[in-house]
Amino acid sequence: MRISANTGIVIGSTLFALASSAFLYLLPPSPIDRNLLRGTFYFLKGHAYQIPVKFLDGELGAARLYEDDKLLGPANSDLEEIAAKGGGRFQLFRDNKSFFGPVLLLSTSDNTDPNTNGRKYHLR
Repeated sequence: MRISANTGIVIGSTLFALASSAFLYLLPPSPIDRNLLRGTFYFLKGHAYQIPVKFLDGELGAARLYEDDKLLGPANSDLEEIAAKGGGRFQLFRDNKSFFGPVLLLSTSDNTDPNTNGRKYHLR
């Protein structure tokens, strides 16, 4: 029995796809960090940026913001203070006008753009 070249390619590709799928199935799943803020930080003014928060465990006023592993604050700062002074100040509030849920206003520890500074932000 002779197999044509095209049939051999189809069979080989199918076997490769099945073997790859089996290998990926055997890998343990990576944990999802629900506390990691994902998406675009929208520039507001001064040093202030805002981002909608999808997952929040606990009270708005009790939330803590981390830049990589560094705790930021002071928490519950006023918008004008966040914009003018920055330095890691932040505020978490419920917004019914733009995002219809919790929104985080923040400034980074060194007043850089959180979209480009290479750090990760966690809300716990």
